[in-house]
Amino acid sequence: SGDNKTSKKRKAPPSSAEPPPDDVASTSSAAVPQSPKKPPNPYDAIKYCIVTNDGAHDSLVKLIGLKSLFSRQLPKMPKEYIVRLVFDRRHRSLALLNPDPEVRGSDEEIIGGICYRAYPEMRFAEIAFCAISASQQVKGYGTKLMNL
Repeated sequence: SGDNKTSKKRKAPPSSAEPPPDDVASTSSAAVPQSPKKPPNPYDAIKYCIVTNDGAHDSLVKLIGLKSLFSRQLPKMPKEYIVRLVFDRRHRSLALLNPDPEVRGSDEEIIGGICYRAYPEMRFAEIAFCAISASQQVKGYGTKLMNL
């Protein structure tokens, strides 16, 4: 009976060895369809940047876009409070940018953002505002923004 167990053990590895080639084949066949699926993913085209009030023209344009976005998407938030925090030099903003080059420099360039203040000594960050443009909601951009 010891030989039978050994022979059963010998038979088991070949049967378990047979599925991996199928797995490899299915993996390679799955890899081929994945290539066409990747370009339509909106996450691939989305760009983001950290913006601070450093006085640079480009930064100020983006901060104004973020201020407009937060004011539009958070209507109950006092506009003066939004302006004070967005332009505060201790706060940083993470901006999601529209991948369409035709909207660069316009209000549609900023499609989402988070304004936050980091406390590195405490390994902590306070999120003041987080918003996604109404036309871009329910596409996963808010999740993407929070995961960056």
